[in-house]
Amino acid sequence: MQKKIIALAIASALTVPALAFAEASISGQANMSIDNYNDGAATSASAWQMSSNQSRIIVKGSDDLGGGLSAMWQVDARFSLDTGRANGDTGGNANVRLFDGNNYVGVKSDGMGTLTLGRNDTPYKSSTRKLDVFFDVAGDNRGTLGGGMGGHDSRYDNALNYTSPNFSGITIGYSTVFGGETPVANSTKGSLMSLAAMYEQGPIYATIAIDNKKLGTPGTGDLAGAAAANVGDTDNAFKLAGSYKQDAIAASLIYEKQTTKPAATGVETTQANLYLAGKFNISSTDAVRAAYTKHGASKSGGATGTDDATHLAIGYEHGMSKATSVYATYAKKTTNSAVNVNPSVLSFGMKHAF
Repeated sequence: MQKKIIALAIASALTVPALAFAEASISGQANMSIDNYNDGAATSASAWQMSSNQSRIIVKGSDDLGGGLSAMWQVDARFSLDTGRANGDTGGNANVRLFDGNNYVGVKSDGMGTLTLGRNDTPYKSSTRKLDVFFDVAGDNRGTLGGGMGGHDSRYDNALNYTSPNFSGITIGYSTVFGGETPVANSTKGSLMSLAAMYEQGPIYATIAIDNKKLGTPGTGDLAGAAAANVGDTDNAFKLAGSYKQDAIAASLIYEKQTTKPAATGVETTQANLYLAGKFNISSTDAVRAAYTKHGASKSGGATGTDDATHLAIGYEHGMSKATSVYATYAKKTTNSAVNVNPSVLSFGMKHAF
């Protein structure tokens, strides 16, 4: 539940008088768990850990400009409740940002759609995030144990995002990244195009999305290659997904195919990933959930790799109120390699959304 606040208070704290008559809202979550993590190696080392699972504070607002047009903005801080540091900061890391979520400013038109500038999720990512029944906890399909979907569910700096109005249940999302923010002589600019079409009507949701990335000259910006040899490398992905919700049951399916092609060799490498998930509400406060992810083996030049893996997660959630819930999750990754490392995690947590 969001709490409405008077932006005059924000204006006073941030010394920005221009916000004095705008309305803003604060939302977010505090999500902590105690996890028993086993590395799955031959030595089978394990340890109890405390984890902050994407705890965040989001402040956003809008300003009615008239004629169906409004200005909008958002700042999204991600942090670890157990350390008080920014997400990913294990101790004084200057390269880790506190405001690592979706941060933007933009305009919204009732008839033309929404345009934002800043740091934002791509449509390729946002089109299927809500299908993850273990969103932000152990079992998350982005690969908590390294066995999740491909690496295209991303958030980029210097992003321009557009979302169309809703046309009979259909919306279109488009995103591009500037890619060449730093001038470099005789350079090639990297590029990214992310596009998704989403349909939602009643219990049915379906989406088709593509994500195409091309690397530029080292040092040019967000889409620069690591070395000169990487200039022109491409990394493309295609995703088809859907879900169905009816009464106490929800089920979802995601199919993804990723293709990488180094400019130097021109030899393509492909991988296919599959995600199946379901959630069953036992009562108004209790639910069980399960998910299966298959990370396919890479295929290149007629050869098939041994990098495939499966990721299985099961869990139980109990709602203590509309805002607070407790949960238990078990997730395990199984690999197909000579190393034979199969990590697992048992997690007990509490989440408070506000």
